[in-house]
Amino acid sequence: MGPSVGTDFVLHVATPFLICPIILFCFFLLGAHPSWSQVTTDEYIAGFAAAVLRHEFKATDSTLQVHNGVVRVNARSLGGLDREKVTRALAGIAGVKDVVIIENEEPQASPPPQRGVLVDIPETESSFLPRGLLFAPLHADPRWPHFSAAYRGYRTNNLTATFGGNFGETFSIYRNRAPLNGQWEFVIQAGLFSLFNLNSASFNLINADYTVGALTTYRSGNFSGIFRLHHQSSHLGDEFLVENPRVRRINLSYEEVDIKLSYELSDWVRLYGGGGYLVHRDPGDVKPVMTEWGVELTGPISFLDGSIKPVCYADFQVNERANWSVAQSVMAGLRFENARIGNRQLQLLAEYFAGPSPNGQFYVRHEHWFGIGLHFYF
Repeated sequence: MGPSVGTDFVLHVATPFLICPIILFCFFLLGAHPSWSQVTTDEYIAGFAAAVLRHEFKATDSTLQVHNGVVRVNARSLGGLDREKVTRALAGIAGVKDVVIIENEEPQASPPPQRGVLVDIPETESSFLPRGLLFAPLHADPRWPHFSAAYRGYRTNNLTATFGGNFGETFSIYRNRAPLNGQWEFVIQAGLFSLFNLNSASFNLINADYTVGALTTYRSGNFSGIFRLHHQSSHLGDEFLVENPRVRRINLSYEEVDIKLSYELSDWVRLYGGGGYLVHRDPGDVKPVMTEWGVELTGPISFLDGSIKPVCYADFQVNERANWSVAQSVMAGLRFENARIGNRQLQLLAEYFAGPSPNGQFYVRHEHWFGIGLHFYF
């Protein structure tokens, strides 16, 4: 019995010392950083990054370079894609130390090609339903189709509180190569812009504008432009007509051809401008010429680890049908980088408008409002 008791005692005491190292070793294996078991050479990173660019972002006809974990990619194939989203996706690859987007320059220029791994992403002849847009939205344009909901306090036209609900989208159907190292695409666009009177008992619909159009867009580097043919028709709300029997119903309708050009001076400054002509309008005495220009600013700083950025947009329009009065639309607020639906970002914007009304047959009226709203822009 003595040897048995002694043996049991030794095993009882020694067992924890035997098990603990085994448990610790298992935790070590389970808790090991995933990157330790992955190949993180420049060749691995280059192949992974090329796959991300080609399959997730459909970026073709491009060259990227990896040197000591630093990824350099030229911007010519990114088109209207969100550069920050591309940067975050590439930075998430194991072993990547930094991501550099090079504008108007071949990435192999620095560092020398022999010091890094080069990968060519082959070009394609055409692409149906590509991601992103070559021409970025005109954010402060009151009639650029997008999804939004805004409260507006009016200072004119006997209105004090209104709700603006917009529904719209811009779809890229087909994209292909274009001269001057550029790309072009065919786009369709449609939207509904509604205005409701919050001072009425049932929030009466005042006006609804419908628009649909076809666009051809082009981009080369920081330069982009659109050529658009679109239709807009306006309809007064039934309850508004009942409460305002003296209002003469016009139901403004027209087809317009417009051209706009845009240039991004930097990552945080964009300028644009152009004009249009009403090729058909009802009533026929509506004057046909319009011009538009604007500036968009994206703050060079960000908050909460890059998840929020300040933005400011200003749009100015002068229409012959409004006797050349200037319509001023200014929006400023916050863009939430991680709050997205697809490629559409959520923005919380304060609004200011002064000038001829963008609402249908009220185009000869001058309106003045302050507001705040949520906007989803591509």
